[in-house]
Amino acid sequence: MKDLTHASRVVPPFPNYVMKDQIIALASTGFSKQGIARHYCVNLGTFNRWLEEDDVLAEAFAVGREQERQSLHNVLYRLAVDEKDKVSAMFLLKARHGYKEGDQAEQSNRVSITFNLPGAMTAEQYKTIEAVATTKDGKLKNVRD
Repeated sequence: MKDLTHASRVVPPFPNYVMKDQIIALASTGFSKQGIARHYCVNLGTFNRWLEEDDVLAEAFAVGREQERQSLHNVLYRLAVDEKDKVSAMFLLKARHGYKEGDQAEQSNRVSITFNLPGAMTAEQYKTIEAVATTKDGKLKNVRD
């Protein structure tokens, strides 16, 4: 028996101009790619291949997703503005306008400087490092005089 759901074997069941409207309708009501694939009785790989191979279907999915996003945004906007819902208003401020709670002015104007100091060393170790640093050729000279 043939595997009819294998991604490389299944062709779209309808012309793309018919599927276009169906995909827009499904995506705009919240269907995921997996859900739309199940609607057409194919696996996700097959549906993804259809989208890759057919620009009309890919555009239809994108349009449906945008319609869903716009509907959800409108619901939040209406709750925030008409119903004075503070949670919806705060979410829109954060998601759409980069709003962060608290006084950000203090944080943004701070300068941070980090000094990395060497660990403690003995006087003998310090003299050795200083002697190497002061020689012109970088060779160690006898500092135990």
